[in-house]
Amino acid sequence: MVKWPDGKRIAVMLAFDLDAETMWTTRGDGNADHITNLSRGAYGPKQGVPRILNMLDVHRVKATFFIPGVVADDYPQVVKEIARRGHEIGFHGYFHEESTETTYEQEHATMERCEKLFLDMTGQKLAGHRAPGGVIHDYSLRLFLEHGYIYSSNWRNQDGPFLHSIDGKEVPLVELPKDSIFDDTAYDFYTDSPPERYELKSPGEMYEIWKDEFDSLAKEGRMINFVLHPQFMGRVSRVDMLSNLIGYMIANGAWIDTNKAVAEHVLRSRGFDVGEEKNMQRR
Repeated sequence: MVKWPDGKRIAVMLAFDLDAETMWTTRGDGNADHITNLSRGAYGPKQGVPRILNMLDVHRVKATFFIPGVVADDYPQVVKEIARRGHEIGFHGYFHEESTETTYEQEHATMERCEKLFLDMTGQKLAGHRAPGGVIHDYSLRLFLEHGYIYSSNWRNQDGPFLHSIDGKEVPLVELPKDSIFDDTAYDFYTDSPPERYELKSPGEMYEIWKDEFDSLAKEGRMINFVLHPQFMGRVSRVDMLSNLIGYMIANGAWIDTNKAVAEHVLRSRGFDVGEEKNMQRR
């Protein structure tokens, strides 16, 4: 079990998937040319992100934004503002690619493309990976290490962080698990176009579920890695709810920080020297 900094009871990561229009353009469900649905995606960068950033500033907490490269190209000023306010940017594909048939060469090229894009745009070197649609390949762990990433946010099999292993040997790659219970689309993604979904819940219902999960996981010293989408969570009532939840979590022993910061802490706790170099070594 990892001990969190300053005696904190639990680590919490507020991670936003800024998918914008890609939620509608990459699924092959007929929405790629659906103008009004595309405008729903645009709500995220245009309205949701500014509201979320202001709320995070009030609490003085930093978050991680997983951003497809095409969204950065379409909304460069939004992405620059996210970085300017001190938040982390993580890899989330270029077109939010979800194919299980993507080759190593294709994924490698996509990662290089996004890394250069965000480095040039914000000065940030990407440190972690959240797969679009949760699609992971048999070569993914090796590829993450080759690119110098220190964490993945893809697995769902534990309530706390763990180190991945390759060929039976632990490697300096931290898994920061996520799950649908912490994904806002399980509660507030409503659409009457294929595939239809009707999971619209009130902010109060979301707050109670997440508060109960927080209280229970804090007792065990675990972690929470949220999956939040600004086109949904950016609605004013939901931002207010999230603000109330953040206040509650801070008051009850939460360490709230970026995925990168949590991964670095885990690596140090497991005896790895954490630096800018790609190949970290155990002390």
